[in-house]
Amino acid sequence: MSPTPLAHYARLFGNLRTDREGDRPRPHKPVMLLSVVALAEAGRLADGRIRYSPDLLEIFGRFFEVVRAGSDKRTPFNPFFYLKSDGFWHLHPQPGMEAILTATHNIRGPGQLMELVSHASLDEQLLALIADKKSREVLRLALINRYFPSKHEAVLELCREEEEISKREQYDESGNVDTAERVAESIRDAAFGRVVRRAYDYTCAMCGVRFMLDDVILVEAAHLIPFAESHDDSPPNGMALCKNHHWLMDRHLIAPGPSHGDDYSKPVWLISPLLDDRLEAHRACVEHKGRRVILPREERHHPSPRALAWRAERLRS
Repeated sequence: MSPTPLAHYARLFGNLRTDREGDRPRPHKPVMLLSVVALAEAGRLADGRIRYSPDLLEIFGRFFEVVRAGSDKRTPFNPFFYLKSDGFWHLHPQPGMEAILTATHNIRGPGQLMELVSHASLDEQLLALIADKKSREVLRLALINRYFPSKHEAVLELCREEEEISKREQYDESGNVDTAERVAESIRDAAFGRVVRRAYDYTCAMCGVRFMLDDVILVEAAHLIPFAESHDDSPPNGMALCKNHHWLMDRHLIAPGPSHGDDYSKPVWLISPLLDDRLEAHRACVEHKGRRVILPREERHHPSPRALAWRAERLRS
């Protein structure tokens, strides 16, 4: 009698082709699969495409820090590429890279991976199983019990936390704020950060910097009206900023505000007159005076007039 599809994939998950350090299997492939399961749980695999994205890499990093040991290094590009050897993970080439990807047997880094690979996908049957809550739990436990028995409770706790973060992300996207205080601060912060950075495509709304290297992302999610006052974690009360400009905004030396004629639909950058463009240290900031705020593509994520007014009113003079 042939095994059920669920039993078949649970067996494959328990027999991944992993590198080893002594008797211990390296954690990279099971961590990548746990991360993909978490993405599916958050509803971010609706099209079946697994992208080498900041969302995936952030979750990978959280799981990896819990289970890493010995000489393990955080190299998510390795399992993303080499899981193809386990039969259920399929790599799809970038346009024009079909022959090169087929001929590539080793990967040197994330740059090469993203140059060659558009996305990965799973067997359709496996994707359907991961979409089902009960089957998803069986597959997740197959990974945890096989590869991380000594960290079983810690990994399960992180799985539960990721589930709560994904719920909170969906809540933040809706723009509701009335139950924000009921959510643990760590979960609220993580969800707000992911939603806002994603809305701004990981780009600073002031200077336009967009730097990402695996799980290293330069921009942060900033509240326009501080949460302590607004109790608002929705995207219209957030903005993606690089660390420098986040720091300057929090000290009211820069502010996004309305353009001429109090037009809040096309906000611009306001600069405190305390900054002097004759000083080299100030010049790079002052040159943004009057420039348009770099906004998200989706209008529903644009900063609210109330939040912009709050910032503009507090600009230091």
